[in-house]
Amino acid sequence: MKQIVIWLLFVVCIANAASAQETEISKSRIIETYKGKQYYIHFVDQGQTLFAISRAYGVSLEEVKLANPDAGETLKPNQMLMIPFVETSAAGPQVIIIEKGKTVEPIAVPVQPKQTDSGQIQHTVAPKETWYALSRQYQVPVKEIISANPGVDTLRIGMTVNIPPAPEKIIELPPRYGFVTYVVAPKETLYGIATRYKITVEELVNINPVLKEGLKVDQLIYVPSITPVADQTPGSGGFTLHEVKRKETLYSISKMYNVDIKDILVANPGLDGKLRKNDIIRIPVKKEPVVVPPENKIIQGRDVFQEAVEPVKPMVCLTQPHRQVFNVALMIPFQLDYADSIRVSDPSSLKLPSDFRSLDFIQFYEGAMIAAEDVAGIGANIKIHAFDTDAGSSLTKTRRVLSGQTIRDMDLIIGPFFANSFELVSAFAMDHKIPIVNPLSERSEIIEANPYVVKMQPSGWSSYSNAAQKIASVYPDANFTIMRRDHAENNSMASVFQSALSKTIENPGRIHEVVYSQVYASGLIKSLVPGKTNVIFLLTSDKALIPSLLRQLNDVREKYNIVVVGLADWEDMEMDFSYLHNLEAHFFSPWFVDYRSDRVTNYIAEFRKRYEGEPELERYAYLGYDITRYFLEAMYNFGPDFLNCLPDINNPMLSSDFRFYKTPSGGYENTGVMVYKLKDFSKVGL
Repeated sequence: MKQIVIWLLFVVCIANAASAQETEISKSRIIETYKGKQYYIHFVDQGQTLFAISRAYGVSLEEVKLANPDAGETLKPNQMLMIPFVETSAAGPQVIIIEKGKTVEPIAVPVQPKQTDSGQIQHTVAPKETWYALSRQYQVPVKEIISANPGVDTLRIGMTVNIPPAPEKIIELPPRYGFVTYVVAPKETLYGIATRYKITVEELVNINPVLKEGLKVDQLIYVPSITPVADQTPGSGGFTLHEVKRKETLYSISKMYNVDIKDILVANPGLDGKLRKNDIIRIPVKKEPVVVPPENKIIQGRDVFQEAVEPVKPMVCLTQPHRQVFNVALMIPFQLDYADSIRVSDPSSLKLPSDFRSLDFIQFYEGAMIAAEDVAGIGANIKIHAFDTDAGSSLTKTRRVLSGQTIRDMDLIIGPFFANSFELVSAFAMDHKIPIVNPLSERSEIIEANPYVVKMQPSGWSSYSNAAQKIASVYPDANFTIMRRDHAENNSMASVFQSALSKTIENPGRIHEVVYSQVYASGLIKSLVPGKTNVIFLLTSDKALIPSLLRQLNDVREKYNIVVVGLADWEDMEMDFSYLHNLEAHFFSPWFVDYRSDRVTNYIAEFRKRYEGEPELERYAYLGYDITRYFLEAMYNFGPDFLNCLPDINNPMLSSDFRFYKTPSGGYENTGVMVYKLKDFSKVGL
C-alpha cells in the first residue's frame, strides 16, 4: 500500500527566566533581530507585570505594548515578550574626565584586539557589529568564527569573542607575457612540473626564484604558456591573467581568448559580470590532453611515478523506482514561539497573515506537504521531518536541531532559509554527506567548495543567457536588437545576451546593439527590418524613457513586426499597458505561474480544499511544492546518488523550469528561467 509518513518535529525555543519578584527582574541575554530592529526576548515569571518589565529594561510601557500588541494586561508564566533593545554601553570601557568640578560626557575608548598564544584574536564587540562584519574585517569565514565561540548565539556590545587565524591566501601573480600561472598540487615535484612543460628544473627555478626555498602546495608559479605534455590535475591551475582595459566587456574578452563568458565567470567567483578598468581576471586556458608513457625515475632519493589512472566512468542515470524509505528534513522558520499571538476569535480585529511571524513561510510548508503526498502517490516512501529553525541572525534553534541524532539520518535537507543558519547547516551537511537545498539565496558563495549544496535561485548571467536562448529558439529567423540607455547601463547583461544570441542563431550578423544616448529613437528604428520579426531587448529601467520608446515603437508596428523583451520591474511602473500588449512584450523571471495550465489549476483546487486559502507565488506556495516535488521524485527515480543526475533531469514544475549546472569545485546551481509574454491582456508562458 502506497503511503507516506509525515513526521512533524517542531522545535520550540523556550528559555526559563529566573524566578524573582517584580523588583528583581533580570534582563534577558537573548537578543533577536526582527525587521531590522533588535529586541530582548523576555520570558515572563510568576507575578511580573508589563510596567515592572518595562522599568527593568529601561524602556517605556508604551514601547513594550507597541512591540507586543497581543500581550494583554495580565501576563502568564513563560509568556514571551519582545522588549526593544536600547544601547546602554559603548564598545569597551568608558573614561570619565573630570576637570575641576566639571564632568565631561563619557568617551568610548576603543579596545584593541589581543592575540592569544594559540594565534586567536580576542575582539571586543562594538555597536552594530555582526558575525558577517567580523568575518569581513578579519577575513575569516563566519562558520569558523561561530565555531570558535561555542555557546554564543547573539553578539552583544562589549562582549569578547575569539577570532581564529585567517587562512593563508593565494597571492595572485601579475600577468607575464609568454607565461601562465600554475597552482602546485599535493605531491608534485620540481622535476615533474618541469618535465610536463618541456623545460629543465634549472629553467623553472630561474623563472620562479622563489622556488629556491622549496615547492609548496597551492603555491602559484609561472610556467610557459604552451600546451603541457599531460593534462593538469583538475583544479591545479590552467588559466592566464588578463588586465581589464577601458571599455572592455566580458563579451569582448571572451572573443579575444575564444572562451565562453560562463567559463570566465566560473573562474572568477564574485565577479557577477561587472568589470572595472585595471581589474585582473582569470581566463581559463583550453588544454589538449596528451597521453604520456609512464616513467620510473629516482630524483633526489625519491621515487617519482606517473601512474596510469583508469578513467572515471560516468554515472548512468537510469529511471528505476527505489523502494527504500527516504528521510527528508524541512528546516523552516515557523517561529512557533509567536504562535500564541494568533487569535481569530474576534473577526473585527483580524489581521493579514503577513502580520503574524509564524505565517511568514507557512505556504512553503503547505505546498511541500501536497508535493510529498503526490510523490507518495506514485509509490515513494518518504518521511518528512519538519524542524522549526531560526529567523534572522540567531542560531539557538538551529544548533539545537544539529545536536540531535535525527538530523544525522537525513537523505535530504531543504532549508534553512536564513544566511547564518544555512551556513551552519551546510557545513554539517558536507561533513555528513547529506544533499542540502537552499530555496532563497542568490549568493554564489554558498555552493563554493561544497558539492552537496544545491542553489535554487539562478544567478543573473544564467538567467540572461537562458532567456536569450529561449527567445531565439521561438524566433530563430528574427532580427535582434539590444538597446540600452547608455554604455554604463546593464553593460554585463547586454554582453551576456549578445553572447548567448550569437551562439544560438545561425547568422550573428542579425544581432545589433543600440545605445540610446548616441543615436536616440531614430537609431533604434533604423535597426529594424521590414518583413521580418524584429525582437528588441530593451535593457533599461528608465521610467521616463520606457513609455516614450514603447509609444514610438507602437506607432511603427504596422510597418515592422515588433516583439519587445523587457525587464520584470516594468510591470510595477506606471505606463500605458496597451503598448506592451500591442508589442507582445516578453519578460523573463526564475518563477512564473501560467494559470491556464491544468496542473496549476488542479494544484490551486487542492490547496483551497486543504487550507481554505489561495496559494500565492510571493508567499512561496508554488516554490515549496516545486522544490519538494522535484527532489523527492529525483530520489525515488535515481536513489541516494540522485545529485549526480540533476543535470540530466528535465522535469518542469508548476512555476519553474529547473536546469542544474554542476560547478567545477562546488555544488549545483539552478540556471533555469521562465519566459512569458503578454497576450490578450493575460500572461502566457512560452
